[in-house]
Amino acid sequence: MLNLDAISNGIIQKYPYQWIFFDNLIPKTQLIELRNTFPPIEVFPIREQPHHRPAILVYDEFQEFVGDRRTKNFYPNTGLSSVWQVLVEELHSNVYRESIAKLTGLNLEEQFISIFLSRLDPIVNGSHSDSEGIILSHLLYFGREDWKTEWGGCLQILLNEKLESIFQEILPRNGTSVIIVRSENSWHNVSPVSSQEASQDRLNVLVRFYDRTTLLERARV
Repeated sequence: MLNLDAISNGIIQKYPYQWIFFDNLIPKTQLIELRNTFPPIEVFPIREQPHHRPAILVYDEFQEFVGDRRTKNFYPNTGLSSVWQVLVEELHSNVYRESIAKLTGLNLEEQFISIFLSRLDPIVNGSHSDSEGIILSHLLYFGREDWKTEWGGCLQILLNEKLESIFQEILPRNGTSVIIVRSENSWHNVSPVSSQEASQDRLNVLVRFYDRTTLLERARV
């Protein structure tokens, strides 16, 4: 399903940090099926804020390694549609890992992968560069194809920690995708969703590579 050649042969941006945009990783037919069978909002635990639901975890290599299945927001792969099961399997495959490694030049062979699905309405987010221990993040969006900038919910690549320092803005339209390599200056933000209609429709997958040593040390504390 995934166009791994596009990832492997991509040219990662170096400014303002390492990141890359894609819009050709999944065929159109499968994009439509993935969007139509995205897990319903009812399976996402409700937070205190109205319509603000956290992500569900569909794969966690760290938990597989330590044998811990106590994460309350874990959603079994069997609960996903067949097309989603295929995508999740591909996103933690060795060939996907190798493609990301070739793109970024990073050694990812021993690092842990986690995969999250979310329908978040980012009411308050704020600029951030991701926490230490995260090596890189890969976001895949499945929102409406007519998503408008004024609706909010856009990923903003920032020049620095200031919210107004927007270098580029990515709409969460079906089929768009961004990889961000974490660094001290990998500042980014998600603009607040201003449309109630849009907030129910901001669908995305987040794949994260974590530093193995960091997670294992935290587990021992």
